[in-house]
Amino acid sequence: MIKESALVYSTAIGEEVEIRDFAIIYENAVLENNVKVGEHSVIGRMPTPTSAVVRDLKMTNTITLIKKGVSICANVIVYGNVSIGENSLIGDNSSIMSDVRIGNEVLISRNVTINSSVEIGDNTRIMDNSHITGRVTIGKRVFISVGVTMANDNLFGRNGFSGEVQGAVIEDNVSIGVGSVIMPKVRIGNGSIVSAGSVVKDDVPEGVIVAGNPAKIVTRVPKYMKR
Repeated sequence: MIKESALVYSTAIGEEVEIRDFAIIYENAVLENNVKVGEHSVIGRMPTPTSAVVRDLKMTNTITLIKKGVSICANVIVYGNVSIGENSLIGDNSSIMSDVRIGNEVLISRNVTINSSVEIGDNTRIMDNSHITGRVTIGKRVFISVGVTMANDNLFGRNGFSGEVQGAVIEDNVSIGVGSVIMPKVRIGNGSIVSAGSVVKDDVPEGVIVAGNPAKIVTRVPKYMKR
């Protein structure tokens, strides 16, 4: 079902696709079977940089691939060169910039912003109002709670968008609590837990709980809390 008010420029639309009122599907978008696109959402939008943008946004591949069974809610913007894996859900008012790869059965909740060059593994959950900065790698079965923010540049853009700009690497099975801040270039090891309100400035080894500002190891993750 494609509503009359939707603007669909793509010819790569699968079977049993639902595109609701006032959605825009650009010609570089590929929607596989059983995809749902909510009201006022935009799929395959190309960035429109100005001199204020420090990152080179020239892309060699502009295809945005929405795999089968994906549900995209209302007022979502998905830019060019994005891949969203099977049976994932993108919540209301979220924004996904270019060069992002999202795995299968991922939940991106409401008002989440994902910047460029991000990878998110299968079965990961990112809750409301969280910000995933550019050049972040997130593993499988990760849980990121509400209001989590990430940074990728300790120099606040002084040297532009260079190879020095790097976000965190978050390994599989990590849990990050409400309102935590993840600083540039840190690695959070497999199965570790970041307690609510923590500021992670240094690497976190596998299987520990950290808390505080700066975050310090509190204890090992008990067996009953392991994911």
